[in-house]
Amino acid sequence: MNISKKSLFTNPTYNKISSIPISSQIYFWLGYFAFNTIRWGSFYKDYAYSLKSNLIEFPFHIILSYLFIFVMLPKLFNGKKLEFITLLVISLGIALILKFQVTFYFTSGDVLPEFTGITSKINFDYAVQVILGEIYVIGFVTSIKLVIDWIKQRDLLNYTSKMLLENELKYLRSQIQPHFFFNTLNNLYSLTIDKSEKAPDLILKLSDLMKYFLYETGKDYQTLKNEIAHIKDYIEIERLRYDETLKIDFNIEGEIKKTLIKPLLLIPLVENAFKHGARNSEKNPYININLIVTKSLINFKVENSFKNPTKKIKQQIGGIGLSNVKKRLELNYGKGNYELNAFNEKNKYIAELKVSL
Repeated sequence: MNISKKSLFTNPTYNKISSIPISSQIYFWLGYFAFNTIRWGSFYKDYAYSLKSNLIEFPFHIILSYLFIFVMLPKLFNGKKLEFITLLVISLGIALILKFQVTFYFTSGDVLPEFTGITSKINFDYAVQVILGEIYVIGFVTSIKLVIDWIKQRDLLNYTSKMLLENELKYLRSQIQPHFFFNTLNNLYSLTIDKSEKAPDLILKLSDLMKYFLYETGKDYQTLKNEIAHIKDYIEIERLRYDETLKIDFNIEGEIKKTLIKPLLLIPLVENAFKHGARNSEKNPYININLIVTKSLINFKVENSFKNPTKKIKQQIGGIGLSNVKKRLELNYGKGNYELNAFNEKNKYIAELKVSL
């Protein structure tokens, strides 16, 4: 199932996560600068020096951080390790030299007053302090960026998964309606050829079902009462094709007015009973439907008469109808929240669906 680029890139969730706003980045650096100035000013009891030192250091922090995130890191992710290491070493080396020159000029020669004595040249201690300091800031900023990207990618993945799920459910639901109407129109065709008086009643029932399919099945959930009412309409449509020899028994136990279920989950089991049961039974055809509803479970069982199946009929049983139901159950309820079994025993076929509420 494909999601169009237009629908994806116009999605507000995607637009929100595509980049970090410039204003947020400015606030971050201003906050980080203020925190660092206060921290080191309090530590050395010299806020003026801390302010001057951070004004010198932060341009290097910012430039190196962005170079690392947008230039060096992509090379590492693309497997260009040598280029990544080379750029990192060169950038740190240039930053070390430039920072020394700027600090030397603005501090009158003492570039590292935190240590005892005057530091007026690039020695080992100064180089280690500068490089570790820059690596610390780069690592800190990059970690924040990666976490934000991970969260946003997760949101995008969730949105994409949701779109795929919705499209899959729409596709599966659309499969049911043409499949059902195809069978019903065949019934109507047979009655019109025979000029049967049953045809007008069939058309009215079909009209009611079409209204249901078009206007009510698009909802996420449907009341079980409403779903059962339209299953009964379907049964009446099918009953018109048979004489009094077909016995249909429909028993309901439990609360159905307020119980909610995904639309069109139950009717394929009933349709299957007519298509592969009643039509293939030579003597005393019957269909028994039992619905039991509790606070935690819907148990829907359909049993129909069934002569010894040929190989061809066996292949038809559980075709598009039941396979569709299985897919929709997995997508809507998830594994462990439903159970669907279909099997034949001697001269009867049983399909049973249990759905956890």
